[in-house]
Amino acid sequence: MNNIDLIFKIAGVGLLTAVLTTVLKEYKKEDYAVLATLGGLTVVLFWVVQLLGNLFDQVKSVFKLF
Repeated sequence: MNNIDLIFKIAGVGLLTAVLTTVLKEYKKEDYAVLATLGGLTVVLFWVVQLLGNLFDQVKSVFKLF
């Protein structure tokens, strides 16, 4: 996955989450708005954790730790 693609994906999830949260708050559905925000955050954190795992694997291979 290209880093620029990942930035655009994160920005897209952020925009989608922001719009969805705003619409749900307008309809007085604050509970669902919070769930939508947490869902977007979870998706982005999942991507970041995968990238950190790849980074640690590359660092281990560079320094031949394992």
